[in-house]
Amino acid sequence: MVRPATVFAEIKSEQVRTRLIELWKQHPNHYTRMRGHAIILSDAGYTVSQLVDIFGVERDTASRWIDRFRDGGVDALLDDDRPGGPRKLDEREQQLLKDLLRECPSRPDAVITKLKAKTGKSISRKSLSRYAKRFNLAWKRYRRSLRQKRDETAFRLAQAELAELLAEPELNVVYFDEAGFSLKGVVPYGWLPVGERSDVPVTGAHGSSVQSLGFEHQGGKTHTYLHKGFVNSQTVIEVMDDFCDTIDRTTVVILDNAPSHTSGAFKACQQRWAERGLHLYYLPAYSPELNSIERLWKKVKYQLMPANAWERFTTLLQTLTTKLRELGEVTYMPSLHRYAQ
Repeated sequence: MVRPATVFAEIKSEQVRTRLIELWKQHPNHYTRMRGHAIILSDAGYTVSQLVDIFGVERDTASRWIDRFRDGGVDALLDDDRPGGPRKLDEREQQLLKDLLRECPSRPDAVITKLKAKTGKSISRKSLSRYAKRFNLAWKRYRRSLRQKRDETAFRLAQAELAELLAEPELNVVYFDEAGFSLKGVVPYGWLPVGERSDVPVTGAHGSSVQSLGFEHQGGKTHTYLHKGFVNSQTVIEVMDDFCDTIDRTTVVILDNAPSHTSGAFKACQQRWAERGLHLYYLPAYSPELNSIERLWKKVKYQLMPANAWERFTTLLQTLTTKLRELGEVTYMPSLHRYAQ
């Protein structure tokens, strides 16, 4: 069946396709990249309705992109030059600015100062932001990482071995880790009115914390054990013993090398657990990226827990229990039995 020309774009040569891919992947303007991508998808058979859903634009806008391409080719997808004076920085100075941003990515004032010293030209923070966006840079938060401390070869080997374990249909792969939830609370991000500040009510009480010892299955379902107080090897052994009763096939538990996981008492139990179908796989040191449940703890702390959850211990425990039950099963250990309802 012939596709109607008014509905689908048609890329007639590989040269045109190459230009469209460059437009999609490399053009500094976000909307121009969208147009190039949309034409490629339209040629592949995506309808106008599908383009509307993908790019979040009006139907007339998506249709107009196709019409522009059909009538004027790739050049018609570009925006016309806008009126205004010449850019403050010429090409050489823009390249210098780009190099300075690479040299001092977290120090905009230093970039502006060095640029003025080298060119004699001053730009504002707002202009710096516009140039940075033109260079495909975005202002975002750094991540803390211990990557430089780890053995990269061991990390890659563990990554490959985990992939093999996860691909084994008869094997149940489960991630294990602990996380503490203290009344000192966390400071989450959130959209707040400009000029206003919202507080996170905390007591800061010492010793009033909930320890979560959690198992996360491949499908995302969890089983979390909640404990009040310090977590040692005996605590983890009790959790592993109980978890053994819940498995119905050979299970591999992925865990890190925390002292409570590598003590003599803990290792002495491994044979007993293996006889019950539970085996342990230790990750290389400094490899939290390989333990999926690490991301779960971060999500619970910074996204799922409301700001008022940290005010009292009972509020913290009740809220945490509710949120974790939405993800799977929750078991109170003896230290919390008096709080169980």
